[in-house]
Amino acid sequence: MTRVKIYRFSKILSKVFIGFGIVILLLGIFTIIKSMTSEFNTEFLSGDWNAVLNIIQGIVFITLGTLNLTKGKYFIEWDDSQLRFLLPDTKQLEKIEFSEIKSVNIKLFEIELQLDNRKHTLDLNNLEDEDLKKIKAKFKSFKKSLELA
Repeated sequence: MTRVKIYRFSKILSKVFIGFGIVILLLGIFTIIKSMTSEFNTEFLSGDWNAVLNIIQGIVFITLGTLNLTKGKYFIEWDDSQLRFLLPDTKQLEKIEFSEIKSVNIKLFEIELQLDNRKHTLDLNNLEDEDLKKIKAKFKSFKKSLELA
């Protein structure tokens, strides 16, 4: 079974982003609580606005790390008889038997599969070059076998 990830992100880097974001967020919350118990200095450059900026920055880091982790689940995989994929468009695992495919149209960044009763389009915009070549090579060989049959 060959599996190609749609998005490639380092899980460790994503978790570091989340951890760093939590630390910055907590720092901002503690600083703003301290500023509120005394008197909040509203002067822009020398005031207590760093706490607000730390909270915003922490939320941004946590959001980026979480988005990277959720995008890591999308893939395209195949074996000798079946194609399986989980894409961001549908967000559901789909399975296609190679025997169901009637025709294949390979474009620059997408592959159109014509089945008995429907048409599937695989969007390959987010793949790296080597993964794109691997998928295209598989479908080119499959297209040749369809034409010979």
